[in-house]
Amino acid sequence: MQHKNLPRTPSLYDDVIGASYVPSDHPLRKIHAAVDFSFVHDLVADLYHEDNGRPAYNPEVLLRLIFLQLQYKLSDRAVIERAQTDHAFRFFLGVDWNAELPHATSLTRFRGRLGEERFKAVFHGFLRQALERKLVSNKRLLIDSFNVQADIAVPGFRALLDRIITRALNSLDSGGADVSALRAEHEALREDKSYQLGAELRKQLLQEWLALAELVAEELEGLERPTAAQAESLELLNDALERSAHHGKRNVKKDDLLSDVDPDARWGRRKRGKQAQAGYSEQLAVDDAHGIVTHVEVLAGNTDDSEALVKVVEGHEESVGAAPEAVVADSKYQSGENRAYLDDRQITDHIAAPTPKGGKQGKFSVTDFAVEFDGEGKPTAALCPAGQLSEDPAWRKATHAWVFQFTKAQCEGCPLRDRCSKQKRGRQLSVDQHYPLAEKARARQASAEGQAAQIARLDIERQFAYQQRQGGRRTRYRGLAKNRLWGWAWGMYLNITRMTRILWQEASSDTGCNLGAGRALPAYSGGSVPAK
Repeated sequence: MQHKNLPRTPSLYDDVIGASYVPSDHPLRKIHAAVDFSFVHDLVADLYHEDNGRPAYNPEVLLRLIFLQLQYKLSDRAVIERAQTDHAFRFFLGVDWNAELPHATSLTRFRGRLGEERFKAVFHGFLRQALERKLVSNKRLLIDSFNVQADIAVPGFRALLDRIITRALNSLDSGGADVSALRAEHEALREDKSYQLGAELRKQLLQEWLALAELVAEELEGLERPTAAQAESLELLNDALERSAHHGKRNVKKDDLLSDVDPDARWGRRKRGKQAQAGYSEQLAVDDAHGIVTHVEVLAGNTDDSEALVKVVEGHEESVGAAPEAVVADSKYQSGENRAYLDDRQITDHIAAPTPKGGKQGKFSVTDFAVEFDGEGKPTAALCPAGQLSEDPAWRKATHAWVFQFTKAQCEGCPLRDRCSKQKRGRQLSVDQHYPLAEKARARQASAEGQAAQIARLDIERQFAYQQRQGGRRTRYRGLAKNRLWGWAWGMYLNITRMTRILWQEASSDTGCNLGAGRALPAYSGGSVPAK
């Protein structure tokens, strides 16, 4: 496709309409003045050819259309339809009234051509403008997450097996005795209604479905040159069979396939008092100074927040060019490994310390014991609240902790035993290898600095609220790759609107007058160099 970045030459009619019908304080007029979109031309130049193919549509206009989609909660088709008649849209896009707008499918193709990595570079292009305007201090980095619900209905396990087997059999050639036998068995299982007669028959029928799934998987594995549809069906069958290994079991960290429509979606980690949702976890890194988003991660919904912290911090460092001075997060991000990572990087740890186990029930926890350490950080002695001493702890590799053992004689008859150990023998005390770091973080949290950091952390909820208000509670697309791309788009949107709001407020404060009365924001003059 051909693409040349030609200068825009608006018509007189266009200038008259823009000046007369789009107020100077209109949100799109503010954004148009404050933020530069033109860097996208350099970013995508290698995707186009100067001589071959049909002329391509202006990528800057396509990027602005994607922003309008998020700003006004519009689909590809709806944003084009509104741009046909909306004066503010036309002004923001920089498209003359006599110019033809792109077809809605052009937006789909544009996102596909960019892909996740280039959309990440688009996000960095807008972040670069915030950095050049000194809107990122890199002192305190706020990290938090929220669950984005997948646009799917989650079927029962038997119904899911039926759908996957149907897809697999449809991908196979109709001929062959083996395939015909599998089809006949599939139809027989579909007509079997014995699951309505009780739990035992339901369990037996499920085993028959699983046996059929294994036979279909074996048929697909025997193909010499499977098609893309056959390979996808085999992967779904294997994921479903893996799910069957712990189907119905409790207290197992599951990574279950939930849907053949969106195979990457997973149950989100349940919050107290809320129902679990199938979807993805969006992680945001936000600079404390002005609320600018510096990194976005979209992960499977069952990802523990503590597993994401290192990736988010490293992503922020890649975006900004340096590690933050401090990291602020809630207790979901707490782990010994994370605290050690921040300590090694000399990043102040403001991860909230959770209430020690048993503390809410009035029981003694490890923090109620006085633990002594040697020069190498190994615990050597522990004194219980009743004054009993235990020494020489044993190392447990499985839990990465030292374990102190109090004797039965020490604990028998102790007046504090009801708040301590219910074991017939003496109390065991487990001290994690990163316990000293956790204690330092707990002391820091109680300080004025720590309390201020946790209060500042609440500001990140504002970014989630903006995204959710614009329709970001649910995914627009299916699959982790597309939702990662859309995560960068949300980060782009949040930074564009945030930058404009800050600059508008600063300009209003500097001039001491109402900017809506005809004054304009200063245009961005940092150049159009693409982000690294």
